[in-house]
Amino acid sequence: MSHSIGDRIERREPLFGWFLLATLLPILVMPFTNLEGNAIQRVLLPLSTLWLVVLALRMMPADLLRWRGWSFTALYRVLGVLCVAVMWLPFVLGHHAGHAWHLPILSVISGFYLSTTVGIVLVLAQVKRVNEAVLCLGAAGYIQLGLTGGQLATALEILSPGSFSLGRMLPGEELVERLSYFSFVTLGSLGYGDVLPATALAESFAVLLSVTATLYITLMIGLLLSRYIETR
Repeated sequence: MSHSIGDRIERREPLFGWFLLATLLPILVMPFTNLEGNAIQRVLLPLSTLWLVVLALRMMPADLLRWRGWSFTALYRVLGVLCVAVMWLPFVLGHHAGHAWHLPILSVISGFYLSTTVGIVLVLAQVKRVNEAVLCLGAAGYIQLGLTGGQLATALEILSPGSFSLGRMLPGEELVERLSYFSFVTLGSLGYGDVLPATALAESFAVLLSVTATLYITLMIGLLLSRYIETR
């Protein structure tokens, strides 16, 4: 079964580079999005998310997401479809969506991003060789972790306003954009100090995010290095 999964993953390797681009695209388009702007400004993020979800669903082997005999492939696909659907709500409603929609949207998106990161680790554990495509997938998993952190930090700020000291937000900058920036700064251990956790819960979240990033890098290096040694 493991060998069969490895063969199917190898056939999907041409998608890995495109998937890395798809994970970068939401970050690149965020500065140009505006929920109260024109149609192009509102459609950029939903379209980039659609491309990311489609590639993620195509890349993940059907029976890879299993735990103790239970398959979560169908749940993952449903989560992907919901992720695309909820991303279009801000495009349609803008800032008039209301706070009632914010948490369900953030929960679905962060759930899909986190599931994709776990799936990437499982794929890396099954790859038969280390090449440029596999390295692209490893980098994409790190970016997925940063996107997940941004969504979760935004949900925390909505649930408990004042959890983060946001500093001076730029005109038109969305909360999720600001806290996605905080997430990647935390992952990179940069700590500029312009966005800070302001409560004990937010501090715990920042620590957890930083530790998770370190564990991901350690795990990725271990997996890829062991596979490289095996192939040599």
